[in-house]
Formats: sequence, C-alpha cells, structure tokens
Amino acid sequence: MRKKEFTGHPDAKKPKGNPLAWLNLLLLSIFVLACNYIGCREYARADLSEQESYSISERTLNVLSSDRIQKRETPIRIIFAFQRTATGYARMYSLLEEYKRHGKGKIIIDCFDPLREPNRAREISQIYGVSFDQNLCVVDAREDHTVSLKTFEEDRSDRKHVRIRPGASFMKYEVLPDETKRIVALMMDEVLCSAVTEAVEGDMRRMYVVEGKGGVSRDDQSLLETLGLITGSLNIQLSWVNLNEAEVLPADAEGLIIVSPQTDFTENEMRVIREFWEREGRHAVFIALDPTNTKLPMLYRFLREQGVRPNADRVLLRNRKRAYYDISAVMPKGLNCTKAFWNNTTQIEGQSMSLTLEHGDENMAAIRKLTTYPLLMSTAEYYGETSRDLEPSFHPQEDKEGPLCLQAAVTRGSNNDPNNLSTMIVTGNIDMLTRENARKEQTDYMRSLWAWMMHRPEYAGKSSNQDLTMKIDLNRHTRSAVEHITLIIMPLLALLMALAIWNTRRH
Repeated sequence: MRKKEFTGHPDAKKPKGNPLAWLNLLLLSIFVLACNYIGCREYARADLSEQESYSISERTLNVLSSDRIQKRETPIRIIFAFQRTATGYARMYSLLEEYKRHGKGKIIIDCFDPLREPNRAREISQIYGVSFDQNLCVVDAREDHTVSLKTFEEDRSDRKHVRIRPGASFMKYEVLPDETKRIVALMMDEVLCSAVTEAVEGDMRRMYVVEGKGGVSRDDQSLLETLGLITGSLNIQLSWVNLNEAEVLPADAEGLIIVSPQTDFTENEMRVIREFWEREGRHAVFIALDPTNTKLPMLYRFLREQGVRPNADRVLLRNRKRAYYDISAVMPKGLNCTKAFWNNTTQIEGQSMSLTLEHGDENMAAIRKLTTYPLLMSTAEYYGETSRDLEPSFHPQEDKEGPLCLQAAVTRGSNNDPNNLSTMIVTGNIDMLTRENARKEQTDYMRSLWAWMMHRPEYAGKSSNQDLTMKIDLNRHTRSAVEHITLIIMPLLALLMALAIWNTRRH
C-alpha cells in the first residue's frame, strides 16, 4: 500500500516573515556598531577606590591642560625605568596612563624594566648618562629626544629641559623607633608634576629670602621646609639676601620672603623693600610674622600702609582656663585661585596673631589701587588676647572679638593687567610653615596662593591622596589624651580587674 505524503491541514496558513523583527535586528546591529565606534574614539576611566588612589590631582590636570603643555610642538617624553617588583608599581603605572590620557598627545610614556631589558637600559644610559643601579624616572622636554645630552661641551643648555628623579623620591618614608624606615605614601604625582614643570620651563625663577633678622638663617631653615617644597614644585629657586648690604634687590628677583623677623628693619632696609614692592612689573612679597615678637614698628608701619594692621595679640579659644592655641580656621571666599578651597576648614597649630584689614585713607588706597583679601578666618569662638596672662580671659574693651583674620592678601594694581600686578601675603602664624605642623590641605592652599602670586594660575588646585597607610590627624591635646588613656588608664583598669578576679578566687 502506497503511503500518502502529508501536506498539512488544508485550512492551515503558511507563516510569513515579520518585517518588524528584521527592523529590530537592523537597529540592534547599528546600535552595537555605534557603541564600538564611540568606545574606540572616546575612552573613559573611573577610579572607584575610596581615596581615588589611581587618579592624578587637580593641580596636575591644570598643568597638563595649560598652554605651556598643549601648545608645544614636540611632546614631553617620560621614561619610567622601574622594576616591576617595586612597591606600588601598579598604582604608579596607572598614574602614568592618566598622564598620557590627559596630556592629549603631548605626553609620551616609555616604561621598561632595566633588569629585563638590558639593551633598552643601555640605550637610555647613552642618551642621558645615567646608570640603572636604582629605579629612575627621566622627563625630557627637549625638541629632539634622541640626541645625547651634552656633557663636555661648554654649551649645556639642553640639560635644563631634562629632569632625572630617583625612584626613592617617589616614596614618602617614616622613621620607626628602631631607626628603620617604612614607606607610608606614594609621592609620584607631586614629584612628577614638578619635574614636568621644571623641564618645560627650563630656567628657574628666583625669589630671595631675607637673612640677618633672626627667625631663619642658612644654618636654621626649619621654617622654610614647607615653603621650599611649594617653591620647588613651582620651579622657583630660593636665594639669600641681606637687605642691610643691598641698595636694591637684584633685577632677577621675582619675589621677596620675610619669615619670623626678630629685629626691626632700618630705614635703608625698608627703602629696599618699598622699592621692590612698588617696582614696575609683577612682583610678590611673602611675610610671616612671629606672634611672640611684636616690636617691629617699621615693618608694621609698612603693612598698615598696604591695608593690613597686625594686632599684636594671641588668638585664643574662649572659656579656657589656660591658653589654647590650636585654631579651627575657615578658608573664605575671595581669590578665584582658591575656589577649590572655599569654605573648607582646617586646624592651625601654634600661636597666631590676628590681622585687621583696613586702609587709613581710602582715597589714597584707591589711587594706589590697593585691594585686601582675607585668606584664613577663625570661627567666632576665638578672640584676640592682648595681655600675656597665664590664665587669660576675654575682655570686650581690650580684646578683639572673633571671627578674626589670620592670613591676608594684598594686591597693588589692576587685576585686568596681571603683568603689572604686585601681590603680597601676610600671615600671623609661623608654625604652619614647618613640615611637622603643616597639614595637607594647608600645603595645597599655600601652593595655590603662591601660584597666584607668581602668575601661574594653572598650578593651583588640590593634590592627590597617595597614602599607603591610614593616617589620623590629631592635635596636641588629643594626642595627650590618647597617651594618658593608653599609658595610665588602660593599665590601671587591667590591674583593677586582675585584683577583682584574684580576690574572688581567694574567697
């Protein structure tokens, strides 16, 4: 019997193609191709770490996007010769990738391991004359990166556009009680940004530090440690000057630094300072006053003429039986260069003197184009104590009521003509200039102010957080309380518990 082929039910309809499904498939293909195309051309990274440890700082971003970098015809070459086993290598490599990305073609990164690539190390050594007995980083801002540096010729101008940094400078060390060192933070972003700045500019700018007045000297530069770090990151060289032996400051002087003078200035020395302050062009003056020494009539008179009057007092916290010097300060709105710090708070240690911003003659100040700005303000809980009692108390008739100005800025000239604008910063605290008392936000704030003084707004901004260990900032009183708890109270509690247990078991 022959089988019949099944042809289906006669009422069934043959399925037809759905044109909407083909349209969806076409749109999906276009969407996938567009995402891949955009992903290839527009690259983005996200740092999901809590402290943003894999991101470069705001200051570095400003430097890389500045005209000094972006308008260069030849890109900057960064040679990173580090062993892959070095501490923090992965984080440093990630930061280099950020330099390359934000450099927008003006930064070339060359990474290699000298131990694994000896031929490459030999080639770099012949060009720059370095030996790879340690980790190195070379920043080359010359027009031709392949030419060897001049060593024996008299003309060695090409060297000023090359900076070589040892790997140890990328680390911050802490000395332990047994005199050993441990790495507590990566300083790569700060060190590398400074090296790029120096290599691009070549010649260093020069500022002069006044000597012969006490406070600082060539033998004791503890008060210049923080300033040295700030000026070094801005490619500024510090030199010494004795105003008593000088008729005028040198022509290459772009700034004058007066830190903690202990003796007053003579008429000739004040004439030199006035001549520099009123000199045509852009110049900067930084003055840090010692609150414990208020007998400087000549210098105070000069400051009053500029609109800043030192009050010769001590900023203290109210309702304290003893003097409490640690101050909670606010960075107020004012200069645009400090916009990233507006309304931020910081803790200032050590004695401080308050400043009053006022002009004795407003018409004369307008003629001279003098403008004052508060930079650090205390909260209302503090006041200016004019007496030197061991148990001070607030007297409205004698003392200054808070909030008080602790640091101020003065400009002479028009902001519309930055090339002829002289700038001055006056601070009534010198302890914040030492490395052990200066906090991170204070150093960043001061660096932004110095960038403004030296007409380098692109170098302002906050630095990155590259700590490898947890750090808790405590003031001296909190540290004292912690020491009493750990050294006295906790052992005493343990002893009492032991006595209680012993007494219970005895019975």
